[in-house]
Formats: sequence, structure tokens, C-alpha cells
Amino acid sequence: MSYKRQKVLAALLREGMEILRDTGPHTIIGRAGGSRSSLPRHTELDRRTVRKIVQQLGLDWTKMEKEVR
Repeated sequence: MSYKRQKVLAALLREGMEILRDTGPHTIIGRAGGSRSSLPRHTELDRRTVRKIVQQLGLDWTKMEKEVR
């Protein structure tokens, strides 16, 4: 299963994350002075990749999965 990058990014922003850097092949997202993760610039993201990003940011996977479907 894969998810649209734009939906994932929008859901992360709604959860209080910020775009820390938006250059190169990845978007760095997280909280200033806190946890951060890189979001690839592919239009479709694999479920494992999204789950790992959510885990790195310390968010609840079940809630995020409902938002990005």
C-alpha cells in the first residue's frame, strides 16, 4: 500500500510539525529543537516509509494512518 506525499505532508503539518528545510531530494520535517525526519520527494510513499517517519517523529501511527488514506 502506498500513500500520496501531499496527504502525508498535510497530516504531519496538522499534527504540529514544521518544514525545517525544503531543498534537495528530501523535505526535512519536525519540531525546532526536537525530533526530525526526512520526507522523500516521491509522489507515492511506501507504507513502511511513512510508518518509519511517523515513528521517528514520535506520533501515533494508527491516527496518522486514518488521516493519510
